[in-house]
Amino acid sequence: MHEKIINRIIALHHYSFVRITRQTLIMIFPIVFIGTMAKMILKTVFKPDGFIYNVAFLDVIPQSVLQIIQFVLTSIGQLTLGILGVYTAYMAAKFTAKLYRRDGKFAGITAILTLLLMSYRYGKMSSSFSLNFYQRLLSGNSLLLVLLLGYGIGQLYRLLTPPKYGENTNSLPLLQERAFSSMGPIIISVIFGVAVAIFLNSNTIYHAWSTSYSSLVGVAQEHRQLWLTLLASIGITTMDWLGLGVPYNSMALMSGESFTANLNYALAHGTPWNVPYKYLGSSLYNSFANFGGDGLILALIVAILLTSNGSYMHRVARWTALPTLFNFNYATMVGLPIVFNPLFFIPFTFLPIVNILLASFAIAIHLIPSTPYPVLQGTPGPLLGFLGTNGNWGTLIFALVLLLLDIIAYIPFVKMALAVERRLMLEEQEVAGHEKNS
Repeated sequence: MHEKIINRIIALHHYSFVRITRQTLIMIFPIVFIGTMAKMILKTVFKPDGFIYNVAFLDVIPQSVLQIIQFVLTSIGQLTLGILGVYTAYMAAKFTAKLYRRDGKFAGITAILTLLLMSYRYGKMSSSFSLNFYQRLLSGNSLLLVLLLGYGIGQLYRLLTPPKYGENTNSLPLLQERAFSSMGPIIISVIFGVAVAIFLNSNTIYHAWSTSYSSLVGVAQEHRQLWLTLLASIGITTMDWLGLGVPYNSMALMSGESFTANLNYALAHGTPWNVPYKYLGSSLYNSFANFGGDGLILALIVAILLTSNGSYMHRVARWTALPTLFNFNYATMVGLPIVFNPLFFIPFTFLPIVNILLASFAIAIHLIPSTPYPVLQGTPGPLLGFLGTNGNWGTLIFALVLLLLDIIAYIPFVKMALAVERRLMLEEQEVAGHEKNS
């Protein structure tokens, strides 16, 4: 059975789009890692509601110094994750064009231009000029769409431009030929980008698209009915897996009528037991299904570290373990990768549901209380329930048992992913050997 699954995954990697996606994600990983680290440090260390800020008593830092640090870290985050779509579009178009011996650099530039046109906001005409973009397209929130855009533009160059041969491609005559041969794909891409921009600049259409993810988060965390919380949670993790979510943002909900009612009850009675809304989505999800962010990525990191010494996945896990511990998992999502990886879809999507069901059962039989108290931003996943109950040790033990079960559940999928990685590496080496000998 495992061998059949591995063979099918290997067969998938022979499709050009899957191959381009894998290459692109590997190339943008360093940028994503820097951005994720900047966000993690900013929100946990240098924000007044951050976990490390409060644990390490960093309120002694002068306000002027704190503002400078926040400015620097915010800038790094915005210029990495905030415009990740630009880097992704360029790399996807470049790799696609080069796969067919076309001009990868011109294809990449065309992809950037098209993405900027698509995401440009056409406001009212005024004497002052300003650039304004739909951030959802430029950032990592639309990774799938941007990959498709880059791949499509690379295919456009394949169809409309001649193959590129030889090493001396930067001589003046060849540069002139490259420039003019790119005019057709660029014109078509510009027309496409403007058409999409006109479509997106309809407020109703863009609002429905841009709020789809946040609406799912609201249903998953604010609703009092368990079945709706479970369905919305599946929707959230599926969108994250498709690269259409916001996995590098902290989703912990610490407001709302139901949350406030639970908190007021706990404060008035001095106990988290018997709050009015025991199965509130935000309490269940954040406390028991958020170890390392959506999809229980902390469990996956530990499973990889236990089973994959020396592999590429092991290197990514080591590099991304720290931000993942504090629930900033986007570098892990891209680096392994988890996004678009069919091997990780089932555990990533359904393990959180299992955790929520087990936690609901434990609350129903009074094994653990609900978690009505707010927690600090960046609190490590296994501690969320413990601190959310104001220090209930049974909840901490329960959370650690859940984490252990999640690690065990992830291990078979990690082993299959390692087998796929080894097979792909052997194929790449064989292809490189044939090209060298020919």
